[in-house]
Amino acid sequence: MDIVTDILFRGIGGSDVALTLNRVAIGVFFGLCGYHKLFNAQRHASLVEELKRCGIPWIGFNQWWVPLVEFSGGAAITIGLLTPLAALGLLVIIIVAVATTGSQRVKIYKPIDEADRLDDWLYLPETLYAIMLIVIVTGGPGPYSLDAMILNFLRHSS
Repeated sequence: MDIVTDILFRGIGGSDVALTLNRVAIGVFFGLCGYHKLFNAQRHASLVEELKRCGIPWIGFNQWWVPLVEFSGGAAITIGLLTPLAALGLLVIIIVAVATTGSQRVKIYKPIDEADRLDDWLYLPETLYAIMLIVIVTGGPGPYSLDAMILNFLRHSS
């Protein structure tokens, strides 16, 4: 098979690097997002207001729990430690975000038909974050992670 055909049907290769970039990008995003909600009074107050506006229960608990999960989960994903578990925790948070605020934003976009409505849902950043997290939950952290190093160590020590 020539190189052009190979590229057209298999891609250019480097999927390990692409998976690592995906993992690091989403990890840094959530880590920074959670950090600011935890340690910046203005961002924290905005979070509390949004939780109230969306009808999220247990504000006193969730105003700290949500950003703590974002911060710690994002940090874990960035370095690749317990990555599928961290991604699953963040996936739950992002699904709640889509369910509570996504439909409101899609209504604001005023979709003209069902195809446009689907496009609007896919336009939401949270939808793309959810897909990125699903890639991590299903595909794991990849070979450039602490998880891979730990797994390699465990396999060779037994």
